[in-house]
Order: sequence, then structure tokens, then C-alpha cells
Amino acid sequence: MTTLLNPTIQLIEQNPEVKSFIYQQICEFEPFVTPQTVVAVVARDPKKLALQYETDGKEFTPESLKKLYRIAIVLNEGGTKVEAEGVHEDIYQAIKSAKEALLQKLIAIQDSVISQQDRLVEINHYLQHPVLH
Repeated sequence: MTTLLNPTIQLIEQNPEVKSFIYQQICEFEPFVTPQTVVAVVARDPKKLALQYETDGKEFTPESLKKLYRIAIVLNEGGTKVEAEGVHEDIYQAIKSAKEALLQKLIAIQDSVISQQDRLVEINHYLQHPVLH
């Protein structure tokens, strides 16, 4: 794959500041992942959003799409995949938007899996057995 076609890939792979920011952002997924979870940060072509934007009635020009960063964060484990995407003119904001969108998805999944009774049991456990540091 040539990075000349997608300069965002080159920026992610070669800029230590961007890499560091990505690592900081994906650390927030720790409560939701296992050691077997594969986390990927993917640069996607923002020009491919044209059809979606047109369908949604958003105003855009091909030149404005070229200025955008489209970043996806993908969690993959055992054939199950959950992902979210962020789009912004600033690569850091695109990464942060993707992280926030994915965290919202993960929290929604967690809320649907954990019942209110399970939460009360967990809260009571911590109240009865306080951890001292």
C-alpha cells in the first residue's frame, strides 16, 4: 500500500506526537478489552463520505472533503468487531471523536449486558470491602 495515496497513514505511522496521542486515547478502552482484543486505528479516505453526506443533505465540496481526516478505531476479538469513526479537519480531533463515539457504543453494550441487580451487588461489595491505598 502506498502512503502517497493517503497521507494520513504516513502521518499516523511517522509522527511520534500523533502516535503518542493515539496511545493515550486507546488507553481509555482498558476496562472494555481483554488481552486478546486487537485495537486498530485506521485512516480512511474522507472523499468516500461524499455519497453519505449527499444522502444526509450535508453541504460539502470535493475540496472540503480532501481537507478532512477520517479516523476509525476498531476493536476486534474472536470474530466480533466494534468500531467508530471520527471526521474532522484536525487529526487530533478526528481521533478523539472516534474514541468518544466508540466509548459511547461500549458503554451502551455494557449497560445492556449488566443488569441493575448486578450493579447493586457490585456497589455493595465495594462498600462492604473498602480498598485502602
